[in-house]
Amino acid sequence: MDTNDTNKNTFLKITSELEGFLGKHEEISITITEDGTPMAVAFFDIDKTLAELKSIHGRAVQMLFKEVLGREIKGIEEIYFDGFKLGNSFREFDRMDHIFDKKHYDWIDPKLYIKERLDLKKKEIDSEGTEEHERAQMYLSKYVEIASKIADEIYKNNPGEFESSKIRPVFALARFYKALGVPMFGMTANGGKFARIIAKYLGLSDFFIGIATDEDMIGGGKEIVIPKLIKKLEEKGIKVSKEKLVVVGDSLSGDIGSGYRYKDKSGEIFIKGILVLKDMNELEKVRGQISENPELSKIIKNTDTEAFVVENVEMDTDGVPMLFSHKNNFLIKL
Repeated sequence: MDTNDTNKNTFLKITSELEGFLGKHEEISITITEDGTPMAVAFFDIDKTLAELKSIHGRAVQMLFKEVLGREIKGIEEIYFDGFKLGNSFREFDRMDHIFDKKHYDWIDPKLYIKERLDLKKKEIDSEGTEEHERAQMYLSKYVEIASKIADEIYKNNPGEFESSKIRPVFALARFYKALGVPMFGMTANGGKFARIIAKYLGLSDFFIGIATDEDMIGGGKEIVIPKLIKKLEEKGIKVSKEKLVVVGDSLSGDIGSGYRYKDKSGEIFIKGILVLKDMNELEKVRGQISENPELSKIIKNTDTEAFVVENVEMDTDGVPMLFSHKNNFLIKL
């Protein structure tokens, strides 16, 4: 890590923990402002936030359940995708196990699973040493190996698929933060090996200092990894203001809500939430959920959250997202 002083700001360089192409680890420049902290620290989800990776996840979950249960299950992909906002993979695979092995078919509806199972057994599912967790961990371990091989295969045979999977307006946001010198981390409900492979093929080492994965979420959701990542940054000599935290993700509960649930006894916490939504239909659906769900309403009342409507971001003639043009069209206060 090295430093240079220019006017009122200090610039530090930190080596990304993520491996890039050809094994390279990027040097990421962080801007330290006059108060001794970065202007923000940002935490990004990956799936459905930075990239649409359904082609990998769909094939992987088909192969996983065929291996574990010995049969093909029609339509399993969409049922799996419906559980992507539960907070971590242990919960996702607990739900899938109960649906397809224990024939609890009503839990195809994630809301029923949350009410009848997750709210009652969250600690057991999340925490090591329990039957519930070990069963979910078995699925996750197998899934990580299958999904990693699929990702390697895709990159070997058609590397352009990773480029086309990128949600370009959100990548543009990450580039903007990078230009400002904002330190960024990933937080993903994926196993570590698979997450690192995806990060490599998507070029996330250009932006992120590191990524928190399922292994870091044992005992909870993304709210327990935020302080771990802040500590990691502070151990590198960067003081963090808890009033300048940004969470970017596609789940109001699992991503933005992780910031709301993160508590720190040392002072005030301010969360800026950026909820990534595909289009205005998704926005209206989320608004309806907020009005009907007291927990989601609490998240909105206690965070400064805007919807980032991807479809509304204008592109220039070269297909580059224009984040500074008509911001009111795609950044909408919730």
